[in-house]
Amino acid sequence: MSSKVLNDNNKAQYGAMPDTEGLNFFEEDQNLAFHLKHYLSSEDYGRALPHLTELGEIAGKELDQLSRTADKHDPVLINYNAKGERIDEVEYHPAFKEMQQLGFGKFALVAMSHKPVLGFPTKLPNVLKYAFWYLFVQSEFGLACPMSMTDAGARVLEDFGDEEMKKTYLPHMTSTDLNELWTCAQFMTEKQGGSDVGANTTIAKKAGDHWELWGDKWFCSNVTSDLALVLARPEGAPEGSKGLGMFLMPRRLPDGSLNKYKINRIKDKFGTRDFASGEVTFEGAAAYVVGDLSRGFKQMMSMVNRSRLSNAVRSTALMRRSFLESLVSARGREAFGSSLAEKPLMQETIFELLLDAEAAAAMTMYTAHIYDKSDSGDKTGEKLLRILTPLLKGYVCKRARNSTSEGMEARGGNGYIEDWVDPKLVRDAHVGSIWEGTTNIVALDVVRALMKEQVGEDFFGNIYNHINGVSDSLAQQVGNKLLQIAKKIECQAENIIGLPGPQRELRAKQLMNRMYHVFAASLLLKEADLQINENGNYRKLYLTLQYLHRYFIANGLDDYSYPDQTLLQWFEEIVDYRVVPAEAVKEFIQNFEG
Repeated sequence: MSSKVLNDNNKAQYGAMPDTEGLNFFEEDQNLAFHLKHYLSSEDYGRALPHLTELGEIAGKELDQLSRTADKHDPVLINYNAKGERIDEVEYHPAFKEMQQLGFGKFALVAMSHKPVLGFPTKLPNVLKYAFWYLFVQSEFGLACPMSMTDAGARVLEDFGDEEMKKTYLPHMTSTDLNELWTCAQFMTEKQGGSDVGANTTIAKKAGDHWELWGDKWFCSNVTSDLALVLARPEGAPEGSKGLGMFLMPRRLPDGSLNKYKINRIKDKFGTRDFASGEVTFEGAAAYVVGDLSRGFKQMMSMVNRSRLSNAVRSTALMRRSFLESLVSARGREAFGSSLAEKPLMQETIFELLLDAEAAAAMTMYTAHIYDKSDSGDKTGEKLLRILTPLLKGYVCKRARNSTSEGMEARGGNGYIEDWVDPKLVRDAHVGSIWEGTTNIVALDVVRALMKEQVGEDFFGNIYNHINGVSDSLAQQVGNKLLQIAKKIECQAENIIGLPGPQRELRAKQLMNRMYHVFAASLLLKEADLQINENGNYRKLYLTLQYLHRYFIANGLDDYSYPDQTLLQWFEEIVDYRVVPAEAVKEFIQNFEG
């Protein structure tokens, strides 16, 4: 374990400007190791450990520098070659290509979901896959978009493609050799549609053994992908999303020539600037039906839902990086006679960043675990995913904006300067709430899951199982408080879904946030009981109490003072992931009840 962050608290210097350069992001994150040890077999953890350690080291050094370099050199669209021939190629900075080699190649971040890599006898579990992604994205967010779409696109073909399609495309989509790799994208959004995909007007015309696409797509991330999954309306199909089919469109035809579509321009984006998103016009582009022509939108949503979890993992990674940067900066910088990390308000800021990051990690790792169960045929897990996925997308991706902004402020003036990583984290964090459905759209999806799929019983039943499963007496006391909160929110959910449409929609976002918090609190409680039984450490139970206080108990004109004393007393043990004794929790509970 590195001492730079966790144990070296006495070297704050006047005028120092520390950052996380050189840290091993895996070795610094004992919480990630905690999750992996509990969700993975000892064999899988042992196989993964050297690779995670290596990625953690690369993320804290080489990858971070490559990412910052690529972020400052936007990709360039070249429409024509010297002879005036249309080529529509995008020129990427060499740093971006080196990151592709690390992501697609060395660490097989896409291939690991589909075939044995990194010395594993089978494809990797989702929990482990997302642990790798979580480490990678702490340094590079942008590349994760084309990697995620390629990963999800391969899953779509595995689930819905015919045998010939799988044979032709999957080996390329899951290759770790960049010379053989074909990346994938999803071209869905149109000018007039946006979130209302049913308003899309791109037309598909039958042309012998394939279809031709005609129309425009307004936002196409990974615009020069080798393959794209496209939503289009077959001629004569009904209006709305039910009339949309899903088509696989290759960039190049079998003879090597470009398919018949144009890249009009690259978007000038606020964040994720190192890879190209663009606008395209189809002019009879050849494409092939994927799955059931009448179920294109539902099939595409299976890709979107996978991407939503990936999006939440990426946002969680940004939250973790913001916490780590803030802690390193505050501990190494002296002001007013002591390190910034000794100042009560800075401790409060850093603790809040930690609390949100660990709650998000609990939610994303658990949801990845449920994906593993669902992939094994567990129907309850499949149903639970229907609500966990939009909950994560809706809350975590939005909260990452706050975390990265707070991290920027914690560093002070340097945090606002592009020489440091904070502006990049802030810019990249903002897209999470927009991709795959804005927060409002996702909140309505949560309500829809409660109403149409009736997942509320499974959702709250899961929470009650977490609460009832704890064995430590102090954890049971905390569980009793959480149980009261959970039952109240369950009643609120039942009342809200019974309201008329406009009134129901008005409350959707607030309900989504509360459901996220109560589920996160139940996971923190479950983890706390595990930690107590393993080594008598009450750290996670202390976090659970703080979480309940901040998101459920403290409202309006509450008493400001009661949590401050305990936080100041146990701050170092908490951020260093050291043992917090039962006395800390007892004192907090007394203050809670007082």
